[in-house]
Order: sequence, then structure tokens, then C-alpha cells
Amino acid sequence: MGNPASVIRKKTEKRRKKYEQRLGPGVYLPKAEREKVNAAVAKAEAESKLKTAEKKKAAVEKKKAAEKEKAAEKEKAAEKK
Repeated sequence: MGNPASVIRKKTEKRRKKYEQRLGPGVYLPKAEREKVNAAVAKAEAESKLKTAEKKKAAVEKKKAAEKEKAAEKEKAAEKK
């Protein structure tokens, strides 16, 4: 059976979670708080995209450097022959 107040609270939490999954974080909050949450989420996403772009750029630079080293080694090998 359980405590009726607890059962209602659990149903409310389940409903809120489903609602947030479908419509995004903070949708169940009052407008002022929801705007803060949305701003924080947008900021975190922007930082994540920036870090990803930096990692890709670094990987490309590393690959180019490795290719230059290989080309230099091939030239040295050709000069020795």
C-alpha cells in the first residue's frame, strides 16, 4: 500500500522526468529559473563544441607534422643513395 503522499510524489517525479526528457532540461521550472538553466546548458554545449574543435585542430596539425617528418626522412634517404 504505502503512504499515499509518497505515492503521489513518486508519480509526480516520474511525470516530470518524462516531460524533461521530451522537452529539455528545466522545462518544469518557473520561467526565471528555467532561463538560468537553459543559459547554463547552452554555455556548457558551447564549451564542449569549442573543446572538440580544438582537439580536431590539434589532431590535424599533429598529422601534418608527422607527414612533414616522413617527407624529410624520404628526402634524406634519397640523398644518401
